[in-house]
Amino acid sequence: MEKTAVLMKFELRRGNIDGFAELLNTHWELSKQLDKGSTNTCIDQIFVSIEDLIDGRFISGAGGGGFLQVIMKKGVTRQMLSRRLHEVFQDSGVDVWETRFI
Repeated sequence: MEKTAVLMKFELRRGNIDGFAELLNTHWELSKQLDKGSTNTCIDQIFVSIEDLIDGRFISGAGGGGFLQVIMKKGVTRQMLSRRLHEVFQDSGVDVWETRFI
């Protein structure tokens, strides 16, 4: 995981979002191998419902208050992602939140 995190940082500094997204997926797979409890049916369903709109996925946070992080495919907007989530999950509170890399 440490190597993957270092590579992720490197790709971000280079501005290589595609490379970062690929490594984000790798990190997610490693997390699931290390801790089977890092995902559940709801998280899996959210990712499946937006799979065609995203290139990278990860979950961060602990204690049930996790946030799903995604890298959207080129041409996909936050509004498109939000619409899809609302179509599938309606008023459940699953939504898109504004974030930024600092």
